[in-house]
Parts: sequence; C-alpha cells; structure tokens
Amino acid sequence: MSKSMFVLSVIGVVDSISFMAVSPSLIFYVLQLGGSKEQYGLIMSIFSFASFAGKPIYGAWVDKGGNKFRVPYLFSLLISVVGAILYLLAVLQAANPAMAVGMIFVGRLLSGLGAANQALGFAYIAYVVPQEMQTRTSTLLSMMRIVGMTIGPGINYFLDKVDSTIWGVPLDPLNTVGLLLAVMNLVTLFIVYFFLPEPPEKVAKKKLEEVQPSEPALDTSGGSMFWHACLSIDISLPCVILFASNSAFQLIETALPAAAADGLGWGPVETSGVLGATSIVIFGVMVLVMVLSSKLVSDTTLVVVGNVCFVVGGTCIYLFWTNVGNSLHYIIPVIISVAGFPFIASPNRSNFTKAVMTNPVLESSQATMQALLSMMASAAGFTTPGFVAAYVIRSPEEVEAAGDHRELTPLALYAPVLCISCLMGLYYKYRRDQRIATVLSETADIPGEGTPLMARRSNGRRSSVMELHQTFRRSNEVARRSSVEIMGFPNFDTHTEEVTRASQLKELEELVALGELDFEDDDMS
Repeated sequence: MSKSMFVLSVIGVVDSISFMAVSPSLIFYVLQLGGSKEQYGLIMSIFSFASFAGKPIYGAWVDKGGNKFRVPYLFSLLISVVGAILYLLAVLQAANPAMAVGMIFVGRLLSGLGAANQALGFAYIAYVVPQEMQTRTSTLLSMMRIVGMTIGPGINYFLDKVDSTIWGVPLDPLNTVGLLLAVMNLVTLFIVYFFLPEPPEKVAKKKLEEVQPSEPALDTSGGSMFWHACLSIDISLPCVILFASNSAFQLIETALPAAAADGLGWGPVETSGVLGATSIVIFGVMVLVMVLSSKLVSDTTLVVVGNVCFVVGGTCIYLFWTNVGNSLHYIIPVIISVAGFPFIASPNRSNFTKAVMTNPVLESSQATMQALLSMMASAAGFTTPGFVAAYVIRSPEEVEAAGDHRELTPLALYAPVLCISCLMGLYYKYRRDQRIATVLSETADIPGEGTPLMARRSNGRRSSVMELHQTFRRSNEVARRSSVEIMGFPNFDTHTEEVTRASQLKELEELVALGELDFEDDDMS
C-alpha cells in the first residue's frame, strides 16, 4: 500500500504543478503566437472535454484488461508527454499563427486525454483500499495536491527567468511550460512502470445477481417513470447546483489571467500565486465543512451557504475587477467565491444520493445516477471557458472604451444569477417538504400511498442486494469522487454519507460472510 500511495501522490503533485503552470500562462502564449481570446477559450474547453471523454475509455480498458492499471496509466502519461512536446514546439510556427495555435490546441487535447487518468486513480483506490479507509486516503492525496499547488508559484517564478535555446528551439517563459510538462510526465511514467503494484487478483465468488435474480437492474433505456423521477426537483436540483458552482469556478479560472494582466499588469507568476492560495482556502474550508457536518448541520444549510458565497463573490468579481483597482479588489472576490465550493460539493452530493435512495424507481440505478451527477460537473468544465473567453472577457481596448473600466462584460453576472436560481430552487423545495411533512403529520394514522416511501429509511428496512451492488460497485465510487472534484481535490463524505455507507457496508459484509458473495463490480464504464 505504501508503494501505491507514493505513486498516486507523485501523480497528484505533478498534476497540480501542471495546472499551476498552464492555467496562468495559456492566454499569454496563445496571444503571443497570434491567436485570439476566443481561441484561448476553445483550447481551455477542449482540454476539459478530452478529459471528460477519456475517462470511460480508460475504464473500459481496465475492465477488459483484467483490472490491470499500469498499462493504461503508462499510455495516458505517454500521450501527455506528446501533448506537452507539441505545446513546446508551437513557437517554431510563430510565422504561421493558424498552425501555431493549432499545435497548442492538439497539444492540450492530448494532455486532456492524459489527464483523464484521474479516473484511474479513483478506481484504483476503490479497488485496493478498504471502504472504511477510502475517505482518509483521499484526504491524504488532497494534502499532496496542496503541496503541488504550493510549489507551483515557485516553479512559475523560475520559468519567468528562462530565455534560452535548446536544439534550435527558442525557450521563453511561456513555451518552457511544455518542456516542464514533458519532463514531469516522463519521470512519472517511469515511476508508475517501476513502482505501481497491480491490484491482487481476487478469488472468483458468486455474483450478487446470482443471489437475487428476481431483482434485475432497472432498464433506463425508456419508461416514463424513470425520466419523471430524474426530472423531479429532488434529483434535478442537485444536478443544476453542481453545474452552476462548477461554472462559477470556471469563470475565475478562465478570466483571472486576462483580467489581472490588463488591470494589474500581472503575469503567470502572480496569477499562479493567487490560484495556489485558493487551493489552501479550499482545503481549509473543506475541513470546516467536515466539522460542521459532524455537528449535524444539515446538508441543505451548507449548500445554501455555498451558493451565497458564489453570489457575493461573483457579483464582486464583476464590480471590482477594473483597470483602476488594486490587487485586493481581485483577490478578495476570488477567495469569497472559491470558499463556496466545499460548502456545496459533498453536501449537495449527499442530498442527491438521499433522493436516489428514497426513490423506488431509481434505487437500483445508483451508479447510473452518480455518473449523471458527475457529467454535470464535467459539462460545466467544457462549456464555460469558451463562453467566458468569447463574451465575458474584455480586450484592453474594450476596457478603455468602456466608461466603467470593468475587465468583464455584464454577462459575467451569469454566475451569481445561476446561483440565485439555485437558492430559489432550494427555497421552493424547502416549502414543499414542509407542506408534505404537515400533511403526513395530520394523517399519520391513515395509511396512504406516500406513507411507505417517506418512512422507508426510518423503519429499519435493510438495503436490498441490488442496492448494495449499486452502492459499492467501482464505477459508482469513481463517479462519486469525480462529481465533487475541484482543482484535483476529491472532497470528503458528509456525516450523513458516512453513517449511511457504514450501515450498508455492515449489511454487505454480512451477506458476504453468509453467502460467500463477491460485491466487486468491475464495470467502470
């Protein structure tokens, strides 16, 4: 296990350093080679989309390869090296802007496919680490990412001094990022090859489906009941909230380098310093939310606080990011905004999971539903940057022409507006639940259609085999972790999630002991 933790920690540190190196400098590199801010947004989006598309590919690869992780990892790192080299060499096509920007585009596309190996990390942990140790393991890996984020500004300071030529390739602070990524990923490739142990093979046991064949998985290919359940506010609202919060965060990641460059004269070094500080803020607030959750503060209350942070922070970003402001006008709104994400991530997932578990139509499709939630987070990652770059960020000329001196157009207010809409949805759901509780209390002694559903989790009913199968399958765990990841931090389990999963794990262990069942499901796709 120590070797595995070492390798996963190295991968996490390298990934966070890569993020710190590329995000603050990408727009400067694209503009230097004759590209536009719209092309910058497209390149930002293609990285996220490639990462999103690559995750199920690696999942299927592991499944068909007999749960062997090393080869998929090596392939992902190899294409990351190729992508980094293309990024480095784009400067050679400076006389041909279309070719140069195209090389950056393809380089980031390949790097995104390589970065999709994060799903392999979640799957490896789910396969190797015992259930009761997985949250602790994820926390330790998050701390290693903090280390990478802390190192990042120092590396950007070093890169800022580069001015040389190697093998005929001119090196400057912008394209040297590609050389850095290539070297780091190549070193990581060798570390994975020599030190990452493959998971031990497990003795084949009876599958859960053989124990209870009368309870098949729900067919989601059709049926009005399934789609009606998915569109209910209990299911759809957490999906919208996750999309809104991720989209609001993408506003910062995409717009900060360009806005701070014009408004404050910042370069990659200063921007990476702010992004590095936000990682510490996120981790610190994550610990605070863990404490509040353990004190039984409701998940919905935490989600409300997170949305309020995004509303306040997003509004301040629009109002105070100007070319006549100071650094605090940029930093404070960023801190307020990013502090909201830990309040939303895990508590929102907890609300979503509870809604799925208490819905008889969806309870046997937990893995599918967690994948749906994860897709909403990914969708924000590859739709927002293009929009922000094309319609939100102002060019220096546009800022000067505008009387308000603001670096962003009024469309930047999409972030707080989305989060206000989420708050309205939460209020509507709260009032609806109050009405339902009032009706149930008045008719407590009268049997009705709603009574079994609302009481089902409090009447001592044990989870079904199919529910346990869905809860602890590896694909479900990968989707759970991915849905609340931000800047590489997988977040934590809320108190409600910990209690529920501990109870279900105990039930599952009893089934395993009594029936010699194998609850591992190797389908990651």
